[in-house]
Amino acid sequence: MVTEQDERTGVVKTYWSNVRARVAEVEPDFAKIVDALNPDHTFPLFLVYLPYGALKGDTTSSYLPDGKGTYYRLSDLNAPHDIIKHLGYGKDGSPMGMVLEKQLEYFIDLKDKKITIPWLVYSPGQVFPFSTILGCQSDRIYAPNGLLTVTSGTRSAFMLPNIGCNTNHVNLQRDFNIKKQAPKSLYDHWFIFKEIVRHDSLDCQWNACILYFSEKWIDKLHNDKCWLPLKLYLYEIAWRKFEYERNRIYYDIAFSLIQEKRNLRPNPYLTDTARHLFTIALGTAPGYVPTFDEEALPTKLIQQIFVESYGLKKYIPTIMKPVHFNFETNKFPVYYSLQHPSTHNFSPKSREACSTLHEMRELEHIMGIFCDELSNNVGVCSDTVMGKVAKITKFNYYHNKMDSHNIVHASNNLFDTDPRFRTSLAKYQDNKVKFASDAPFVRGCVSIQTFP
Repeated sequence: MVTEQDERTGVVKTYWSNVRARVAEVEPDFAKIVDALNPDHTFPLFLVYLPYGALKGDTTSSYLPDGKGTYYRLSDLNAPHDIIKHLGYGKDGSPMGMVLEKQLEYFIDLKDKKITIPWLVYSPGQVFPFSTILGCQSDRIYAPNGLLTVTSGTRSAFMLPNIGCNTNHVNLQRDFNIKKQAPKSLYDHWFIFKEIVRHDSLDCQWNACILYFSEKWIDKLHNDKCWLPLKLYLYEIAWRKFEYERNRIYYDIAFSLIQEKRNLRPNPYLTDTARHLFTIALGTAPGYVPTFDEEALPTKLIQQIFVESYGLKKYIPTIMKPVHFNFETNKFPVYYSLQHPSTHNFSPKSREACSTLHEMRELEHIMGIFCDELSNNVGVCSDTVMGKVAKITKFNYYHNKMDSHNIVHASNNLFDTDPRFRTSLAKYQDNKVKFASDAPFVRGCVSIQTFP
């Protein structure tokens, strides 16, 4: 079902004059260029509102709400005629879109491993997918099938303290008709979050909003010289966004040369982790932070339910979410955990059984060598962004057990050093709650922060 009346639900057909103010608020440069083009009512646009956890799409096609609480693929033959006519060009992937409200997460779901790898987090003002907008005709298909999935809100969010108690979980099942069993790992938290916020009694108003551009916009981008400024603008964004990926091979060689030079032969798993920490520091791969707003998910509602219904009385209901770190502007750190791996490589751990605390000390040693070599003013990465990050970034290591070597810090220190862990404290302070310093995520946690 498609309507032209915007009631912040379903799919709404609209036009530039109706939405330009909303676009200008999140991406003023884009709006300024389109204003000069002045697209009329022959250039329809579509607003799509998605509740938290709704599947936005995958590598096969995009999903759209049908107005009846269910969804259809853009590739479905029985999709509304107006949708097929104007957005059908994206049936094998996604039409060109822009996030207007809340966030989307592209992730890789490894069901057998019970892991999601956050790939990209899209925030308001960001355009996607660049392959649709800028791709050229070719018989060569480079993207593999069935890997990436996209949801409304962040799929990889999770509660920091344990919420896997069967006795407490029964309360959620009773109050909100939760079908899922108590979560056994952080991977399962999202399923519980999604069921809670969709319960009719809560009337959750959290919705992501996506603006889709009809096929005529794409035709003009490719074929009309007057639209060249907009196309160049999109090319520049894409060029900057994937700059690290274009140069990744050089950094891979640099890391290999460092290992050879310093005779570094660590556990391959920890080497992969060390390299991944640098991609997080560069903002290429997401890390995790405590959420304190409503952009990624309906944070306050979920926290309230876990305190009042589930019975989370002992700990602050901290929720972690994936974000892209910006080493040039972010004042607070981003985090990674050996207990919740999201690396892009899967080298096996050493056969020798090691404690997480031992692995943290070895990881600190590897990172120290990498930072020394990458920041060398006459090294292969001198004058590169990788060299700059190695110079100005501090990596700290945390565990809830005491480290006799004084390399790994006590995880409880996170509460004192990062005020975002205290944002939920005031509301629940009467319950004498505390920071979940024994949570799995912080038992082997690395913080990534630039020097002040």
